[in-house]
Amino acid sequence: MANDAVEDTQAEQPAGASLLQIGLVGALARLMTDHQKTVLTPKTDGPKAPLIKGYVEGGQSDLVLRVGDDVIGRYKVNLAQPKVVVDQDNEAALNRYADQNGGTEVVVRRNKKWEESLLKYAKYDEDTGLIIDTRNGQIVPGLKYAKGGDPTGNLTFTWEQKDVGKKRLLRLYESGALDHLLKDAPELMAGPRPSAEDAQH
Repeated sequence: MANDAVEDTQAEQPAGASLLQIGLVGALARLMTDHQKTVLTPKTDGPKAPLIKGYVEGGQSDLVLRVGDDVIGRYKVNLAQPKVVVDQDNEAALNRYADQNGGTEVVVRRNKKWEESLLKYAKYDEDTGLIIDTRNGQIVPGLKYAKGGDPTGNLTFTWEQKDVGKKRLLRLYESGALDHLLKDAPELMAGPRPSAEDAQH
């Protein structure tokens, strides 16, 4: 999923743009989405692919957007949390456990509600490498531990001090201080949009 996210938006980024520049354009697009959602969504998600790629390649999980001393906001790569999941390679063992502990339905399959409850109470024992049902202390076969820390393919964005970052970015935008970032995103430029002829020059 993370690779899909990287590939999906990679082509939309101008060559040579820094992650900070892409992030600022993304924040500006986020600010404007109420007015032009369908046009701006690809720009809003612009930092997603490079941030996920940056996390995978070097561990960078967030990006603070600032212009001079003004902090505009932050992007953060959402990470999968560690959890116990069904081991698809050992489902037969889990099915036997389900049979012995009231977790099967008449249709001879695991009861999904029972499985959800089991996963909620199942804990990974680091010392033994086993999964334990904390309700009864039994070892649960057919489950495995999925470590967290891999990118989920999504980002979280927060504005600096709620509306403060929005106001700062809007002030910079209206003053033209961000125009150099918007040459490849004329739909975000303030004032009249350049014509197709202007864009060629």
